[in-house]
Amino acid sequence: MKAVLAVVLICITSVVAQNIVCYYDSRAASYSTPTYPSNFSTTHCTHYIYDGIGVTSLGDVRVLSSYDTSSGFADFQALRKNANIKLFVQLGSERDGSKSLTNAIAGRCERLVNSVAIFLEQYNFDGVEIDRRTNDFDKGALARFINRLRARLYMMNKQLSVSVSAQLIDAYDITSLSLYADMINFHAYNFTGSFTRTANLAPLFSAGSATSAVSVNSTLTSWLTAGARRNKINLVVAAYGQTYVLTSEAQNGVGASAIGPGAAGPNTKRAGLLALYEFCTLASYTPATDANAATAYFFSGKNWVSIETEDTLVQKYTYVLDNGLAGVGIYTLDLDDATNACSKGAYRVAELAYQYFNGA
Repeated sequence: MKAVLAVVLICITSVVAQNIVCYYDSRAASYSTPTYPSNFSTTHCTHYIYDGIGVTSLGDVRVLSSYDTSSGFADFQALRKNANIKLFVQLGSERDGSKSLTNAIAGRCERLVNSVAIFLEQYNFDGVEIDRRTNDFDKGALARFINRLRARLYMMNKQLSVSVSAQLIDAYDITSLSLYADMINFHAYNFTGSFTRTANLAPLFSAGSATSAVSVNSTLTSWLTAGARRNKINLVVAAYGQTYVLTSEAQNGVGASAIGPGAAGPNTKRAGLLALYEFCTLASYTPATDANAATAYFFSGKNWVSIETEDTLVQKYTYVLDNGLAGVGIYTLDLDDATNACSKGAYRVAELAYQYFNGA
């Protein structure tokens, strides 16, 4: 009986230990219907990442919005009241562009390390995420920077995360990332980056799929073969839909010709993107699945959307457990269903991960 109980406890512990890493894009504070960090008080993420901060050409950290220092950072820190969580800030936000960070890493490495360390102490963050979801940098310079930053953060009892684009495997020194980063947040979605043809946002598999040559599985397999450590990798899923305008209503499958991105959402106001809560309130969309890729898409007239459903999310969360990965990431919480507009529960993408990993 004791042996059986021990096995059960080990299994439960392994599930509970899964990371749920949740991003917050502080641009959401300026939406017509805003989302603030205080709205996340009911979520069960293990790590929260605040996007974000930038860097100057001299290698100094810079704040990107007055909201961040006036109330954003403070509201974010208030999440500590709810649980034993880790709070990160992301360096290299897409709002800042990638070139300044690339130049600072290559030419101002020591100054940037010092600036990051001071910033983390000043605003009481537990760690920093270096956003390198591009291929415009020297991977040797990035490896040296990660090594030096890891050494500095270790002395401060702070953590280091790196976000990567799954398909850009040749852009990284994967051995160094696995050695020195506490987490590798593996952004495995939007593989094409194009709006000329419809594409699955995040195909899980490519075998047997004529429309998804690159997938979560194919990219992860390449990373693991190159030496990435499973227990460092969090599979990041998108809480938004990628939208297209079809060339012809009659051609509405995956790979169909498109004339460009779909119209911007009423709240997020970004062409080609709909937050989960924006999409689920739309009417008259026909659902379809790409079974080989384990994805879903929807179309209405010339409007076409690829977005995660509960079924596709469960398949990805199962994949994380089956492959012994560290956990999942949610990009981003403010694009998830904050107000239960979809009638499936608030923050369904994040909460489904919590329920699945914890057997709730």
